[in-house]
Amino acid sequence: MSIKVRNVSKSFGSFKALDDVSFDIPTGEMVALLGPSGSGKTTLLRLIAGLEDLDPGAGSIRYYEEDIAGQPVRKRRVGFVFQHYALFRHMSVFENIAFGLRVLPRAERPCRRRIRNRVHELLGLVQLEGMAGRYPSQLSGGQRQRVALARALAVQPRVLLLDEPFGALDAKVRAELRHWIRKLHDELHITSVFVTHDQEEALEVADRVVVMNQGRIEQIGPPGEVYHAPQTEFVMNFLGQVNTFRGHAVGREVQFADIALAASDGVERHGDVRVFVRPHELDVLPQKNGKPGFPATILRVNAAGAVARLDLQLPDGALITAELPQDRYARLSTEAGARVFVTPRRVHVF
Repeated sequence: MSIKVRNVSKSFGSFKALDDVSFDIPTGEMVALLGPSGSGKTTLLRLIAGLEDLDPGAGSIRYYEEDIAGQPVRKRRVGFVFQHYALFRHMSVFENIAFGLRVLPRAERPCRRRIRNRVHELLGLVQLEGMAGRYPSQLSGGQRQRVALARALAVQPRVLLLDEPFGALDAKVRAELRHWIRKLHDELHITSVFVTHDQEEALEVADRVVVMNQGRIEQIGPPGEVYHAPQTEFVMNFLGQVNTFRGHAVGREVQFADIALAASDGVERHGDVRVFVRPHELDVLPQKNGKPGFPATILRVNAAGAVARLDLQLPDGALITAELPQDRYARLSTEAGARVFVTPRRVHVF
């Protein structure tokens, strides 16, 4: 089931939560709505679900070619998973999952045997076999979220919507569930939209990422594209850590930190610019190697993890960060207080 959002705006009093938003979600794709608090991502998700109404004359939302404006939520066949599970505490896992089937109109409601079979099928799908008789209070956070997902899938929705689905979980459980839900989506191929402010989550799970800011879309694209080829300064700053320099552009070259380099995008510019370099795009050497580089002093080294993180201070007092693979850091053979030379391999200019 494809989703088409066209020129959608939404206001709450004088506050404009969404401003002329348009994009398409192809059938079977998993899309992340990513942005800071107040960017409009949850409002957009609720409009797609039917939990909020569009402003009169302010755009349209279609499931395939069907305009769903004014259509009741129950007729949209949407599965919705909330951040805080929203499970019925007085119901068992089995009854929570079966709830959506039991409240269907009589003409659409399956018989008891089919409901039982469907619930046990879903328990297997979300890897909770044997827990049908437990209550939410007897489950871990990750298990509760799996029950919430099974409940959303029980009615065989056309669209699955998830609002910060991992936000209430600790980091280790979030990482496990991200991997699991991506695998589940690849098996089911149900059109899915999830809201998150976690960049790592969006980049790891989604087929495409919609980056939002102040009610507008900044960029849409596959995770690798929005991260490595940001179209706006906001996307550059929001996705991952970045070092910022003031510079001056002349044609395709940019001058900053007493060096001159070609901009990564090859665009001609003239005048003052801001230059962005991600920490992993910096080479740190004990001495000059003939490439454009600037001096820096190592203030601190954090060598725990897959990469070594170096906090550096430039001669003018500015602070930057570099990340080196452990083997390159070992070859650097230096420590806090040492003077080094830094060479950017790639720069982004706005």
